[in-house]
Formats: sequence, structure tokens, C-alpha cells
Amino acid sequence: MSDTKHPLSLLDAVRSQLTIDSDSEDSQSTVVNITHEDTRTDPADTPLDQSTSTNPSLVLIQSPNDREPFPDFDEELAEVYKECDLEYTEAIIAAVHAQIRKKEIDPLIIAPPGQPEGKRAALERIKDLLATPQMRKTTRKRFVVLTNLIIRLDHVLFRRSEVFLGPRDTADAAAIVKQMLPYLQWADNMLRELVVVADNVFGIMRYLAEEDCSVIHKYRHMSIVVAAHLRKPRLLEQRLLSLYLELYDEWIHNRFLHMSNRMIMREDQIEPACLALTGHLHEIWEILSRSVDNYATYRVRLADIRNEYIVPIQEMVELPNSPDVEDFVVEELPPIELN
Repeated sequence: MSDTKHPLSLLDAVRSQLTIDSDSEDSQSTVVNITHEDTRTDPADTPLDQSTSTNPSLVLIQSPNDREPFPDFDEELAEVYKECDLEYTEAIIAAVHAQIRKKEIDPLIIAPPGQPEGKRAALERIKDLLATPQMRKTTRKRFVVLTNLIIRLDHVLFRRSEVFLGPRDTADAAAIVKQMLPYLQWADNMLRELVVVADNVFGIMRYLAEEDCSVIHKYRHMSIVVAAHLRKPRLLEQRLLSLYLELYDEWIHNRFLHMSNRMIMREDQIEPACLALTGHLHEIWEILSRSVDNYATYRVRLADIRNEYIVPIQEMVELPNSPDVEDFVVEELPPIELN
């Protein structure tokens, strides 16, 4: 019984041994090794195990001397860049123009060979304008059709038969004219209405200028009237109408007028169908001439409204250019109905 140790004395002995082991050098190295092994970088098995270490180069704070200062503005260099941008823009526009001319104009507008110089030049001018990138696609398609109608009309009237205005040629020419007239009449009516509206707006501006109110209120009222009733002219459309008139003159009107006058002087009696066709062909020329004149007149009216009423107020109160005056929008032209 005397050799049996008490449980408390055994527990004290174990505690003493643990204290000795924890103070030894081997124990310290073991703890260090375990810590090093636990912190090694193993391949991550899950997103939560992925390392979140940051690239040291990303957190380095650069000194002010390490940063590139913002360059000073150089007006001469800016002008050089501006000229380069303009050259690039012109080159791109020229390339697009050539592409449109090659794919959308030349394959669709083909004139018979052997045309006089005046007719070839007039056709080339309108084809070149139709290839302008700024031209609206709907307008381009419609005037491609109108140009082909002139080429077809030239063939029917002057090339297909030796007899001028025979029954068959007269009927076919009348059918072509029937396709051209509705669209040209619509454009003519629209431009005449725009001129009338511009004249009325000019009169309203005179009344608004005499109102007993502040300059700002006058300017606001004028801008509202202008934006509600006027439309922005398009130089391309005006130029297109002028070139189409030249094309019609060169290919149809001048020659037909000469030949029909000779026929009237020679023949005792003219068929009613021939007389009707003669009247319609001359009507097309009158419509085109009037449309070109009305387009120019409309632009003059807009300039009068702007210079006499809008600009003085802008200068008086130092206002910028009014978008209501500058950004008129032309109503889209209706399509040609080819039956």
C-alpha cells in the first residue's frame, strides 16, 4: 500500500514534465516548424481558400517626382492636330464617296454609249452628287429612279424609232411622264408652301418685335414661332434639284422643244396624244425651274428673318445662336410610286 502513489502526486509529476518540455529548445523549434508548415501556400481548393495577397507594385506610393506632369497646352500643336483630323475626315469622306459611287450609283445608272459631251457631263455631275455620303438614302434612291426615267425617256423619244412621236413612242413616253409628274408636283407644292409660310412668319416677327415686353420674352416668342413653322433648308437637296433640271434640259427638253416646233410647223394636224405629251414635258421643265427658284427664295426669307429679328436680339442680350433657328428640319420627301 505504501508503494501506491496518490493520484494528486501523479498529476503534479505530469504538470512538471510539461513545464520542462515547453521551456526546452526542441519544443521551441517544433512550434516554429508547425507554424511555418501551416502557413505554406497550397493550391486553393475553393474560392475562400484563394490567396488574397496583393502585388507589392500596386501598393507602392509614388513620389511626386515619379509622376508625369500634365503637358502644357500648345496652340500651335493643337492647330496641327486639327489640320490632321480634317485631312483624315476628308480622306474618309472621299473613300466613302467612291464606295457609294461604285456600288450604289454606277451599276444602277447606265446610259447608252456615244452620248454628246454636254449630256455626259450633266449625267456625271448628278451621279457624283448622288454619291455624296451626306445624301439621305431615301433621296438617293428616288433620284436614281428619276435619272433612269430621263435616260429611258431619251431612248423612247429620240433613239428607238426614225419617226418622231409615233403612236407607240408617244404612249410609252406618256407612261414615263406619268411616273415622274406626281413626285415633282409634290415637291413643287411643298416648296411653294414653305415660301408662303416664311413670308407669314416674317410678318409675325414684325408684330412680336413691337410687343411691350422684355427682350427675353420677345426672343422666346420668336423662337417658338420659328421652330413651329419653318424648316431647315438642305444645300444638297437644292443642288440636286438644280442638277436634275440641267440633266432634263440636256437630255430631253431642249431637243424635244426644237423637234416638236418643227413638227408643228410641218404638220397640218397634230394628234391629241402628241399635244398632251408636249404639254406634260414642258410642265416638268416649268416645275423643276420653279422648284429651284422657290428653294433659293425660301433660303433668302430665312436669312431675312434671322438677320432682321433674331440676330439683333442675340447681340443685345449676348445670347448664343438659337437652336430653334439653326436646326430646322426638312420634312422627308415621299417615295415615288412606280406602277
